[in-house]
Amino acid sequence: MFLVTTDTQLGAVVVAPECADDLDDETRTAIEAAAFTWQSDIEAFTQPGQDRQTAARMAMRLAQLGHDVLAV
Repeated sequence: MFLVTTDTQLGAVVVAPECADDLDDETRTAIEAAAFTWQSDIEAFTQPGQDRQTAARMAMRLAQLGHDVLAV
């Protein structure tokens, strides 16, 4: 499962896996191809900005890859 949201404190769109097992190679590649960067301190991918469209597109892509997604 993934959480996809915007975070005003980080000033970023955030894509966070529930656990390491959720992050297979195909999923990591799809997230990184969408210009997200892994932030080890928060164990999530981020992309600068607060674009809800970007969050929605990433949530849809993760769902297409077979993941459950909580988008807020």
